Amino acid sequence: MSAAFAGSGTSRAVDGVESAHTGLREHSELITHIATGRASSKSDLARLTGLSRTTVSKRLEGLTRRGLLTTHLGGSTGGRPAVELGVNPAAGVVAAIDVGAAHCRVGVLDLGVRLLADSYVDIKPDAGPEAAMDEILTVLEELLTGLDRRWSEVRAVCIGVPGLVDAERAVPMWPWTLPGWDGFRPQAAFSRMCDAPVLVDNDANLMALGEHRSRAEAVDHMIFVKFGSALGCGIISNGTVHRGANGIAGEIAHVRLRGTDYLDQLCTGCGNSGCLRAVVNGTAIAARLAEEGLPTRTKHDVISLAQQGEPRVLRAVREAGERIGEVLAILVCFHNPELIVIGGAFAALQDDLLAGIRSVVYERALAQATRRIRIETTVLNADLGLLGGGHLAVEHALSPAGLATWL
Repeated sequence: MSAAFAGSGTSRAVDGVESAHTGLREHSELITHIATGRASSKSDLARLTGLSRTTVSKRLEGLTRRGLLTTHLGGSTGGRPAVELGVNPAAGVVAAIDVGAAHCRVGVLDLGVRLLADSYVDIKPDAGPEAAMDEILTVLEELLTGLDRRWSEVRAVCIGVPGLVDAERAVPMWPWTLPGWDGFRPQAAFSRMCDAPVLVDNDANLMALGEHRSRAEAVDHMIFVKFGSALGCGIISNGTVHRGANGIAGEIAHVRLRGTDYLDQLCTGCGNSGCLRAVVNGTAIAARLAEEGLPTRTKHDVISLAQQGEPRVLRAVREAGERIGEVLAILVCFHNPELIVIGGAFAALQDDLLAGIRSVVYERALAQATRRIRIETTVLNADLGLLGGGHLAVEHALSPAGLATWL
């Protein structure tokens, strides 16, 4: 009898755990739909999740009781006004940090991924990551204070860095433009201020995510290319960031270009020669144009002269687009995206840059793969890193694991 009783108790305990997991999963799915704007009513949620109206109502009551949701009456079309749902602004915020070689941008976003405040931080690459994190934490605290928020309200932090990233361990791997950051764990620095989880991802991945989540139309398969001082690429597959087995998917910068003209171009990132990054980056283009007698010390000089219509610079930009197009033509056949978006500093030169990319992609990729593809520049360039980091942080905070820790 006692054995039977123990078995029954164990069964009830297991059922209770499974029920709790199911509840968290359903809570997470519902509040994520609301936070991202995909749903604002119970009927929207029932349609998107497949849950019954009764289950939706029960879960929403729990979220409202915990202070995560707010409700208000919407407009009426003649009948009873509908109840519209929203994430409670007081439920918390997330922080996003977009790290570059010489500076970074720090932002605070609400759980609807709306940018509330941001600021720039100068970074001295040779000073190391600890010094940079001290500056970042100081600026972030100033932003929180200005918003009348506390560190305890930060639900998650996301840091985007150039180069390779071990997303599972949340550490950069061999970031060539950030000496000393290899294996650095930013969680340790943030633990002095809050208990929020800290995520780390490649900056191009986050820009791809920000672009994807910010578009009005649904896009399942997309490639995002960041073209500035260096090159980066983020891949969206089935609506999510594709990172690959080791987190380095999208490293198009180290694809070797065809032809003997590039064999002597040493890549300072990986040590090979002929890499796309060695030929197509803001510094290399500026140096080649300087050899022709043009006043181009930086990528900004190149962009400025191109915008003024300097023919030699425009030629160089179109040629850079063609080289990028060589690699993208391969990806188009392999990944079959419906959209390619170009971001980064050189996206400002959209006409000439896109002309070079399109000419090669449409010529070399399969006609079936390019029939419906669109190639365009982003309209959210400056904010993409913060928006992508905000989306990743919010999605983590509202995930079942995030809610379990939070609640």
